[in-house]
Amino acid sequence: MARKLQPIINREFGVNTVVVNKEGGNSAVGLTELITSRPDGYTVGLASSTILSLIAQDQISWKSDRFTNICLISEDPMLLAVNKDAKWQDLHEFLADVKANPETITVGTAGSKNVNHADAVLAAQSVGSSIRQVPFNGASRAIAAVMGGHIDAVVLKPSETISQIQSGELRALGIFRDERLASLPDVPTFAEMGYDVFPYGPVAQISYLVAPAGLNKEVKAKLAEIFRGAMLTEEFQTFAAESGFVCNPIYGDEFEAYIEGVTSALAEVARKIY
Repeated sequence: MARKLQPIINREFGVNTVVVNKEGGNSAVGLTELITSRPDGYTVGLASSTILSLIAQDQISWKSDRFTNICLISEDPMLLAVNKDAKWQDLHEFLADVKANPETITVGTAGSKNVNHADAVLAAQSVGSSIRQVPFNGASRAIAAVMGGHIDAVVLKPSETISQIQSGELRALGIFRDERLASLPDVPTFAEMGYDVFPYGPVAQISYLVAPAGLNKEVKAKLAEIFRGAMLTEEFQTFAAESGFVCNPIYGDEFEAYIEGVTSALAEVARKIY
């Protein structure tokens, strides 16, 4: 997403950006470097639900008050998918089997104790049962495992699975969202199928723009103007739709309330299911 925004920001606003990848600690390494940077507007970062989950579990020594939240970039709701040859034709059949056979059906996720893991557990809890979560080091390995018949299902992002779903290699059974995705209009949501998978509030995989705490309000507003302007272009909106994520770059008080809700839900999930 950052690299897609890079040329748009340059073309639309005349601003040069440099994308720097900082790996490690499920984003904690890069974001720890960010929060120690000068709050001058020249260093920003992409935070996500991953860091909020780590904070909720007290896995890192600092809290999100070390950020200045600027705007939402993406919402990447998870989906439940199975092999094209799986015996379950729809979400009702799958969850009926989960209910009848607790701790039996295996669900692969990219990583553990994150949104993927939470949604897999919450799906089973919606029918009063449980699954066997199988963590993988990345979505591609989980996809290979379900396509190879080594696990029963996966809970992954649409952006990670959309090509296999569109080619017919995977069958998407349900979206963890209140509304269907425009990129996968035939895939129902858990809510419309009658399953409450968000008893603690929406648990979503999101990406959002942050800067170090203490950023000047005018600089914050300018950054929001630049990044929101780039995200609202037809080029980036088309990229979002084709990639299977939702781009609604809210900011200001609405965004702060949104982040508070996601953080609260993740904290409750961390207490109840991990």
